Amino acid sequence: MYDPSEIEPRILEFWKKNKIYEKAKKRNVGKKKFYYLDGPPYTSGRIHLGHAWGKALRDSIMRFKRMSGFDVWSRPGFDMHGLPTEHKVEEKFGIKHKDEIVKFGIARFVNECEKLSIENMNQMITDFKRIGVWMDWHSPYMSITKDFINGVWWLIFTAWKNKRLYEGMRTMQWCSHCATALAKHECEYRNIKEDSIFVKFPIENKSEYLVIWTTTPWTLAFNLAVMVNPDFDYATIEVDKERWIIAKELLSFVEKIGKSYKIIKTVKGAELEGLKYKHPWESEIQEFRMLEKKHKKVHTVVLSKEYVTLESGSGLVHCAPGCGPEDYEVGHKNNLPTFNNINEEGVFPEGMGRFSALKAKKDDKKFIEALESFLVATVPYEHEYAHCERCHEPVVFRTTVQWFFKIEDLIPEMRKLNKKVFWVPDWAGSAQFDSWLANLRDNSITKQRYWGTPVPIWKCKSCGDFIVLSSIEELEKLSKTKIKNPHKPFIDEIKIKCTCGAIKTRLPDILDVWIDAGTTSWNCLDFPRRKDLFRLFPADLILEGKDQIRGWFNLLLIASMVAMKKHSYKAVYMHGMINDALGRKMSKSLGNYILPKEEIQKYGADAVRYYMISGAAPGLDLNYNVKDLKVKHKNLIVLLNLVNYLIEYAKDAKFNPTKEAKQKYCLEELYILSRLNSTIQTVTELYENYQIQEVPGRLEELFLELSRWYIQITREKINSKDAPLVISTIYQVLVDCLKMFSTIAPFATEEMYQKLKGEFKLKEDSIHLCGWPVVNKKLINKKLEKDIALVQKIIQEILIQREKVGFGIRWPLQSATIFAKESLTKDLERVIKLQTNVKEIIAKKAEEFKIELNTRLTPELESEGFARELVRRIQELRKKAGLKKSDRIRLKISAEHDVIKWKDDIIDKVGASEL
Repeated sequence: MYDPSEIEPRILEFWKKNKIYEKAKKRNVGKKKFYYLDGPPYTSGRIHLGHAWGKALRDSIMRFKRMSGFDVWSRPGFDMHGLPTEHKVEEKFGIKHKDEIVKFGIARFVNECEKLSIENMNQMITDFKRIGVWMDWHSPYMSITKDFINGVWWLIFTAWKNKRLYEGMRTMQWCSHCATALAKHECEYRNIKEDSIFVKFPIENKSEYLVIWTTTPWTLAFNLAVMVNPDFDYATIEVDKERWIIAKELLSFVEKIGKSYKIIKTVKGAELEGLKYKHPWESEIQEFRMLEKKHKKVHTVVLSKEYVTLESGSGLVHCAPGCGPEDYEVGHKNNLPTFNNINEEGVFPEGMGRFSALKAKKDDKKFIEALESFLVATVPYEHEYAHCERCHEPVVFRTTVQWFFKIEDLIPEMRKLNKKVFWVPDWAGSAQFDSWLANLRDNSITKQRYWGTPVPIWKCKSCGDFIVLSSIEELEKLSKTKIKNPHKPFIDEIKIKCTCGAIKTRLPDILDVWIDAGTTSWNCLDFPRRKDLFRLFPADLILEGKDQIRGWFNLLLIASMVAMKKHSYKAVYMHGMINDALGRKMSKSLGNYILPKEEIQKYGADAVRYYMISGAAPGLDLNYNVKDLKVKHKNLIVLLNLVNYLIEYAKDAKFNPTKEAKQKYCLEELYILSRLNSTIQTVTELYENYQIQEVPGRLEELFLELSRWYIQITREKINSKDAPLVISTIYQVLVDCLKMFSTIAPFATEEMYQKLKGEFKLKEDSIHLCGWPVVNKKLINKKLEKDIALVQKIIQEILIQREKVGFGIRWPLQSATIFAKESLTKDLERVIKLQTNVKEIIAKKAEEFKIELNTRLTPELESEGFARELVRRIQELRKKAGLKKSDRIRLKISAEHDVIKWKDDIIDKVGASEL
């Protein structure tokens, strides 16, 4: 009986009581190092299936490395700062907006964030332990500690020292719900369907209009130019007694909105440059007049080859430099200001006419209504749009002052270093990550929130001088104050005396939580506090999901480049995401959300690990299917049955399989031992090349082959004088298989090992203290493996044909003729005859594979078949009577058939003392 709900908690207690993990670590101290850098899960809630999948993959490779003799650095980490935690606390206390946090009390709010983070971390540790993950759970790195914050401050200080930190004004993605700037990697892109609009801008001193197109109506309030492509043809057309200018190749949209037109003339876009137009809301927005006086190109046509295409719209693109990165670039080239005065919540201020108090994006329909006669058409449009990855609200753009890492000039070097990283799968690095790096922009690092690593910059309001600090200890020295809590609002109370005689105060911002994550490559090693551990840098392996292309993989490289101009990891295993069995994203609203705890309670942690590790190729999504999970659960039962089978027959034969059998190997032993050593070789190579997902399948093939092939073919042999040979062979294959499989299913294999240890007095206290099996290349026989594959194919075909003609396996057949290209040795024919109950094999050379059975029954064959059937019936009666294998019986047979010839065979097989 395999009951994981009883076995797994007992094994956890056994590991804990006997300090098995500690012993596994201790025995490799001082040996070759393996630095696994743990991707810190976020402590805003319970673990999900994605966490379980990732941790199972990590744990399997670390177990392999420990068994292979490596001194494995396996310190876990937890990401604790940032908006997800703030949102959880806001939800708990009914806080709706950022400004309500001040009323709630910033200190109280931050303390609640810390409390939630630690509570969730402790629960996550419990859950990870239950999955069988072995790491240094007693000493995780946490982004909220002084040591960790020191490691982040060291990055900011070093960036400043390396001239890679600067303050600047940019048009940036902004979450009006979270009231903070968003870096590119903090946006998730979704397909949305919304209204796009075509608007006509009247050309000054002409009865003509520029027809522009936009998907963001609210940004028209900040329009300062119209972009055209200098190389495109633009047509002036007559529509309803008006003249419109539109790209010639996009004129079809006019017909789509039910208008007819006539082309008056066509010019190149370059000829339109400098055309002055009147903004539809020029009388509403007071700022426009002032901007037109200061900047000559405001409300004129400007040129852009990069950002004007013929894919959609009108070929004339509205340009608001304060509302988008592309617009910003074009505006910068043309000396246009970054006009955008919405506040942190995305609300338009006073002085914006009828738009005052409207909200960006949310009130698009009101902006469309305000266009009145200038609106040409409203057209539904489906496109990809950025959303905040934390609150999932659509982002807007806002002109804001932030601090940045200067990285654009590092892109060529980063791409070059990335080519040296061993990516699994390869395309993740060579295509996806390389493409991401190629399009990087200087990285914003500041946030206008409360729960995060405080920016280590103190500035004097009097003289403007500022200082970038390298550590909390430096702050204590300069301020002559002991820092108890390095978070807001406590850190904001610390002042530094300025050389001008005034006081330096800290900039109020916190750092982007991704900057915390980017420093983990050294923070995991307690650098810069501990210099001795830095010898492990860079990490030998990191492992995360494909969403980290723009997240952790990216920030690890940026942080180490900014600080040291080095790469921070040597190899990456990237897995996909988890969906339901139909390929849909798991969500509570769909009712398809599954917690790991639920699956573990039903099928056990080992079955979940076993299924998930083998569930999908690197980089591809796993469609979670309970049917497949159940198959893995049944396979574990097969493995346990093998252990029980070995113990039972070893007891009966009074043979300890740890001793060498005296009998000579036959074909079946040579084959299964070849399979064992081929598997050791293959699985070792798979682990060394981080092809983790393929390991369970290879081990599964081995133990199923042992169960379905070797044990079946040696049924009679194990009851003969050759029993020690069979028992010894099963032991060799099974124990080495269990050792390798312990990386996948640590609980079940420990349970099985303890059974074997008790029975055969094995040396090691735990299977996880055993070394990795060593391949014996002399026992690998690829030709034999190929021959047996053919034999298995032949056996399968004969059994199928027997079933078709109604002859069960117990009834012997005279012969089988095999037509095949390959030749068969007498030994191979023996195996076929034994497994198919055929008296003679006739092998004939042929290009086409075919088998013909001779199904004619002779009296002798019929008698033999009857005797076999008798044995089956007697065995059933023994079982019904509750007899053990060692119990002897007296047997009386009354039969129509003459079975006297088979008397000795019957006695032997049914355990009879007399007949």
